[in-house]
Amino acid sequence: MLKYIINGGRVLRGDISAGGSKNAVLPILSAVILNRGVTRIHNCPDISDVRITLNILRSLGCRVDLTGSTAEIDASDIIFSKIRAKDACKCRSSITFLGALLSRTGKAETAYPGGCSIGKRPIDIHENALRDMGINVIGSASCIQAERTDRTSGGSVFLRFPSVGATENTLLAAAGSSGTTHIYGAASEPEIVCLAEYLMTIGSEIQGAGTGHITVRGRESYENDNVDYTVCPDRIETATYLMAAAAAGSGVRIHGCSPAHILPVIDVLCEMGCEIETDGDDNTITLVRGAMHGRLESPGIVIADAYPSYPTDAQPLILPLLAAAKGVSFVADRIFPERFSCANELRKMGARFSVSKYGLTVKGRRSLKSADVISRDLRAGAAMIIAGLSACGRTTVTGGFIGRGYGSLCEKLRGIGAEIREVPYQNLS
Repeated sequence: MLKYIINGGRVLRGDISAGGSKNAVLPILSAVILNRGVTRIHNCPDISDVRITLNILRSLGCRVDLTGSTAEIDASDIIFSKIRAKDACKCRSSITFLGALLSRTGKAETAYPGGCSIGKRPIDIHENALRDMGINVIGSASCIQAERTDRTSGGSVFLRFPSVGATENTLLAAAGSSGTTHIYGAASEPEIVCLAEYLMTIGSEIQGAGTGHITVRGRESYENDNVDYTVCPDRIETATYLMAAAAAGSGVRIHGCSPAHILPVIDVLCEMGCEIETDGDDNTITLVRGAMHGRLESPGIVIADAYPSYPTDAQPLILPLLAAAKGVSFVADRIFPERFSCANELRKMGARFSVSKYGLTVKGRRSLKSADVISRDLRAGAAMIIAGLSACGRTTVTGGFIGRGYGSLCEKLRGIGAEIREVPYQNLS
């Protein structure tokens, strides 16, 4: 476990870069086992979830190397079709190995996945999707087992909710069938498009990725040597730096991002009084004016929902800004309605929150104060770091989740003027 020590109140200014997308690279790393050859994934973030996933690949029989931002995986020899409980419980995205192993070996077994506690995250939508494809699925108290008996059949899959994970699992399973599979009610996030692009790179035929209806015609076997794929920028990391700049910065430029992927975040910040410039051709976003030029205004209502709406992963990130904005705001999350774990911790910093079954009401105050807080999930931890950057004095954020989604976070923030460091929690007195 780590503790982040922040001396807040410094003005953030300068250039910072976003890395490759965590939520895109993890299912792609599952997908590489479909290819009976070598795949190189570029712009791969060096984060703990990626390292956990690479260890799962090693346990299946892959040769794996991570050098800089390139992961090289040789999946020529897959010798196991089971994901062990000790590996699955460390990472939510381990569930996507279910579809990938079905396509590679025809059978799969995985313990239930871990990840952050941000509300109900049902697995039955994954199981039902695979059953719609004619795959035998047995769920027990401890694991999910699945077996495919016919690699020529496709089918029609109807998702009751546009679940990103279930869409990914269905895509992966469909890629191992030479039949045609239709996915209705699919998620349309950019990460789905990335996964489809990788699968098309190795030989799948996919139409409609990024829409609610995806058509897949796969293959029974993929044999490609030297496949290269570059992961898209992380839109939530980008949003994190943009929020930090809005809360405590002026003239912060974010490189290596996709402005089109976070337009709802940009729109809300502009409603609050920020001045933001985007350049899609140059892959940059510049925060020209933020809270350092005057108190931000409440945007009124912020509702997190499926893409292309305001993203649920950016919902906690805006709470520190709303807590210090002029007026009253209301925040609802239609993906994870209970995702307000950082509210109690931010209250220690002076935030005024009222939680109901409908969402979170925020009564803004002029500024937050420093405090010792605890991170109980990845994005909540990032939100508290944003709060600490804007509050004068020393704030400490304790928790082991932030490294799941941010590589070199402290180093990057120090590059734009933040005074922040991380230390092992057990070494502190």
